[in-house]
Amino acid sequence: MPSLEFAAKFAIFSFVVTSMLSVGLGLSLSQILESLRSTRLIFSALLANFVLVPMLSYFIIRVIALSRPHAIGILLLGTGAGAPFLPKLVEFARGNLAFAVGLMFLLMTITIVYMPMVLPILLPTAHVGAWAIAKPLVTVMLIPLSLGLLLRARKDAFAMYFEPYMRQASTLALVLAIILVLAANYHKAVRMIGFNAILAGAVLLLVSLACGFVLGGASADTRSVLAFGTAQRDISAAFVVAVESFSDPDVVIMLIVVALLGVCIQIPIALALGRRATTTK
Repeated sequence: MPSLEFAAKFAIFSFVVTSMLSVGLGLSLSQILESLRSTRLIFSALLANFVLVPMLSYFIIRVIALSRPHAIGILLLGTGAGAPFLPKLVEFARGNLAFAVGLMFLLMTITIVYMPMVLPILLPTAHVGAWAIAKPLVTVMLIPLSLGLLLRARKDAFAMYFEPYMRQASTLALVLAIILVLAANYHKAVRMIGFNAILAGAVLLLVSLACGFVLGGASADTRSVLAFGTAQRDISAAFVVAVESFSDPDVVIMLIVVALLGVCIQIPIALALGRRATTTK
């Protein structure tokens, strides 16, 4: 079982690295920065991710009867925004990929400051260090993305040739990661997760998705970005805090269950939006 868990972690690591590298190879820095020029969209994204969703997570744990570890997991996800899976979902949905990348890093950067400030208020027992959250984001995400952007700027022909292969590799790594995470955690999740925990996770994901969709503006390609950008919580930051601040392993299991719920809910929606976007062109 430990070897299966190691393989799952390696598959997740491979997905994040190949996904960030493929995004960097396919976009220029100017495209990413240009996508963040809309003040209205940025304000909407910040409102959704750092006001509405944290309020929603607090409301959920008050209304739905949850054990303390499950409630902690919901709050961790509610206060952490931005995730490496966002560009892949937007790619599936045929949305604005440059905006997705820019928004992802904006949300992650703010999360590094936001979580250590807000979590001690919601969870007085939590001790959250900004660098502990930032370190995996910098090493696993920022470095591959920067390398891809550098290759695109210096070796454009090479980047254009290599990018489709890297995108395919990231999709294969994603499929493998989902299978391995399910295999490694299925029995633990079934043993300790009840209906209320699944309901709480589903409500958090679906209502967050709806908030982003409503605030995403008139354009379909930005609406999908804001929808998935709000529903995709920063699972890596949540894991860091869960491991460092809480001894109960059920907190981590709750995070895994909600992450799997997110995959099951959001990938079909993204693929459906992508098919719709293809047929309307």
